[in-house]
Amino acid sequence: MMSAEDRTLIEYIEPGPGQWLDLEEGLKAVLRPDHIFVAAAEHWFAVCSGVTGGGLGRRRYFLNRQVDLSYNEARPEAEMAFFLEAGFQEYGGADSGDWAGLMTGARVGDAGWIRLTRRDSRVTVIVTAGVNNACAAGITPCCSLEGDGSPPGTINIMAFYAHALSAGAVINAVQTATEAKAQTLREMQILCPDTGVQATGTNTDALIIAAPDRPPLYPYAGPGALPGYLLALGVRHALRRTLERYLEWQKNSALG
Repeated sequence: MMSAEDRTLIEYIEPGPGQWLDLEEGLKAVLRPDHIFVAAAEHWFAVCSGVTGGGLGRRRYFLNRQVDLSYNEARPEAEMAFFLEAGFQEYGGADSGDWAGLMTGARVGDAGWIRLTRRDSRVTVIVTAGVNNACAAGITPCCSLEGDGSPPGTINIMAFYAHALSAGAVINAVQTATEAKAQTLREMQILCPDTGVQATGTNTDALIIAAPDRPPLYPYAGPGALPGYLLALGVRHALRRTLERYLEWQKNSALG
């Protein structure tokens, strides 16, 4: 659909399970029962806060993996490396440096997928969400690395730009996506179960922002810059879409 306010083209994507789809030239994605996999024909410049490929670097393969709600590995990075080597041999293992990987207890089949275009900027955003462990940053007490026994739930954001960004803009995009996430949770009245205050996220959120590894088209991606605006709008739409599905599933599960 076309947003009348600013002529932004908004496209909701409904991937068929197991069917590859083209996100951009040289970038394709597939939804499978336990993961969302995005593969690039060449290296992209990315920032990742996940268990595999964390930090800034050049990556080709991007994964959001659904794990069982009882998942409690002491060394998740090692377990994830084993998972990649067992299921993605043709793409190389985690040691190749080509991977950026996230984990979630949320249902990847309920993810929100959206592509937004305005003028010469375009971004595809994929979000999965569960908020059983919603928290308010700086208010909810911290928990140990071993976990606090709370039910798993994570908001994972993956965003892929059609054009290059500067390194600073990629970091800028992390801030922008986080602000959009917190605003959406406020609008949907998601509360921290421990404190009862408005949640800003969950205690296990993670994110990937990626763009072609070329001379940058944009130096900034804050909320006021076009790439940041599109990212924030995409996070808001995709997060709301997946949270509505999650809350409906949660309600139906409670009814038995």
